Amino acid sequence: MKILTLQNNDRTPSGLIGEAIAEAGGAEDVRFPDHGDAVPADASGHDGLLVLGGGQFAGDDAAHPYLPAELAAIRAFAAAGKPVLGICLGAQLLARALGGTVRRHHTPEVGFTAIEATEAAASDPLLCGLAPLPKLMHWHYDTFDLPPGATLLATNAVCPNQAFSAGPGVYGLQFHLEVTADIVQGWVDATSDWVPRELPDFFAAYRTQLAEHCPASARFARQVGLCWMEMVRAARAESQRAA
Repeated sequence: MKILTLQNNDRTPSGLIGEAIAEAGGAEDVRFPDHGDAVPADASGHDGLLVLGGGQFAGDDAAHPYLPAELAAIRAFAAAGKPVLGICLGAQLLARALGGTVRRHHTPEVGFTAIEATEAAASDPLLCGLAPLPKLMHWHYDTFDLPPGATLLATNAVCPNQAFSAGPGVYGLQFHLEVTADIVQGWVDATSDWVPRELPDFFAAYRTQLAEHCPASARFARQVGLCWMEMVRAARAESQRAA
């Protein structure tokens, strides 16, 4: 199974989700659109699409001229019935690609914060059986409105749209379930000014948060990653039967 991975920042790799992809027998084809890597115009060469995070605003095509190609890829995979998983910026791009809006939120959300599964999550193939959800890592100032027909799967008081589904195997997750402690440390080392200015408490306590919450977050990431890969496997088998 071949997964097209769009990595939008050097410090935001697939992490634990990449490990789950490999564990499930998949292989990542990693592209760096911000470095000029080509984004395939169709889904024919891959079985699933993973769109990762970054500091870009998902609605600013002028500053990030590769974003329209990412949006087109998302639409192509969804239209082909192939699973799509968007994380943080990737979730915002997924929402925009399918007709939702993206915007600056009124407050940033950084650190391991609590989220709640919605009633719909109890019957969703990706999240069923995983509630209560662990505290999960966030690092964002932007948010989105759900695209038409999407189902909200997780929420909290800070940023209501935390996870959604938009068709079989198509998911947007605002939180960073893929992180390891080393990935978060890399973000801290390269952080922009607004994070320490607006969230000094996080910088005082982030090592404690990592020690306390990374183990449960990692278990959750593995479960979600393996479950999503089963969707990739099923969609691939269905495509082969149809051919």
